[in-house]
Amino acid sequence: MKSNKRFFLLLILFIVSPPLWALSSDKNQPVEVEADNFNLDDAKKITTYSGHVIITQGSMQIKADKVTILGSRGNTEKVIAIGNPVKFKQQPEDGQGLIRGEAQRFEYLVTKDTLTLINKATLWQNGNTFASDRIVYDSKRSIIKAGDNSSGSKRVKITLQPAKK
Repeated sequence: MKSNKRFFLLLILFIVSPPLWALSSDKNQPVEVEADNFNLDDAKKITTYSGHVIITQGSMQIKADKVTILGSRGNTEKVIAIGNPVKFKQQPEDGQGLIRGEAQRFEYLVTKDTLTLINKATLWQNGNTFASDRIVYDSKRSIIKAGDNSSGSKRVKITLQPAKK
């Protein structure tokens, strides 16, 4: 049982912390954005991409209906992605299986290094599945929370495949 908990924690660390789970070359790649619409409001420090948004950086790809970036260029404070669902995928280091995730909403607080997957959140890797209405990862403090008792959300559901010998 202890190894299952350790595996779960390591998997979540790889899934939601880009510096840890991304290919090391990803962060040095250019960010490419495709969307049907783009709106930059420098006065309010809000950038919005909408309509079939696809963001790619190295092996990482995010697909959403709308992505809003709060903060001035080069000083992003918060990123909000909304979709039906928002989907992401990325290849981690060391030949681990592709990581995929989806939720109706992703919120990333840059200054706090906190990623929140909201509403029908699910993560997959190597046949393992983690699902909840809400999954929060605080990478600064290495804290992972799933579920949301205050809203009466569904229970957390985890499916772990047996280790291959």
